[in-house]
Amino acid sequence: MSAPDKLVPIPSEHWPELRDLYRAEWPKHEVAFNTIQNYINWVKIDPRIRNLEVVSLNGSWRQNGTYLVLDRNQVFPYTLEESCDSLRRAFQLLDWDYSHLVCSLRECHRLALDDVQKPMQLKGKLEHFWYHPAHLFYLSREECLRFEVGLPAGFCLAKLGIEHGLYANRIWPHRSEASEYFFKRLAAWNVSIGLFNESGELLAWCFQWPTGAIGPLEVHPDHYRKGYGTIIAKAIAKEVAAAGFNCYGTVRVENEASGAMFTKLGFRPVDCHNFVRNKARKLCEWAE
Repeated sequence: MSAPDKLVPIPSEHWPELRDLYRAEWPKHEVAFNTIQNYINWVKIDPRIRNLEVVSLNGSWRQNGTYLVLDRNQVFPYTLEESCDSLRRAFQLLDWDYSHLVCSLRECHRLALDDVQKPMQLKGKLEHFWYHPAHLFYLSREECLRFEVGLPAGFCLAKLGIEHGLYANRIWPHRSEASEYFFKRLAAWNVSIGLFNESGELLAWCFQWPTGAIGPLEVHPDHYRKGYGTIIAKAIAKEVAAAGFNCYGTVRVENEASGAMFTKLGFRPVDCHNFVRNKARKLCEWAE
């Protein structure tokens, strides 16, 4: 009889080896590469980040590249396995009585999650979930570095601080009990950019996700349709490129205006990524 499946933590000293599995067919798996590199960077800054694990199914990551980054309530999954069988079995081992936000889920990997969640919904064990597909846009580092960013008189661009991360979280429509700390880390540790007027008011902003993609790109509601979104998109793309990355952006499929903006800037859709959150059946607090 075979042993039951289990999620096995991958020690942080092995994360560079896991990351390098995704150099294959570059840049097809660049988002997965960037995700592991992000967490390598973060544990160098704070080796004692709580509620963070990178796990694999039965320790088989060297054979199939399958991993789940479990960062509080967020899950960043990936696999190199065409059948996605190991990813499906890994999803089955998550405790779906708690709320999880599964991020940047490739379309081919979403089917593995569907195989797990749909039977649970039919049996009443998963009440409902929030699901949004998004286009993944791409622009090379070289193209990003060529952007010229023009600013209105008196305006300036600057890296965001912790206070801006807290502000961004307060108006983010998908905030949760864990997202405040998440935005604080993005502001402190990752590329970010804000557009400020002569009074120091924050008009538009964007961060770099753990996947290396940019987002959320937001404009203050009082300043829509002034071109500030385009300014921020160009500015953060240049910052991301200066840090050595190609630039990716996720745009929900129904957000035609943002999709048109990225297309006008030269970004190309290369994949579909999905974001899925289930409703918690148990209470959970994510402490810092």
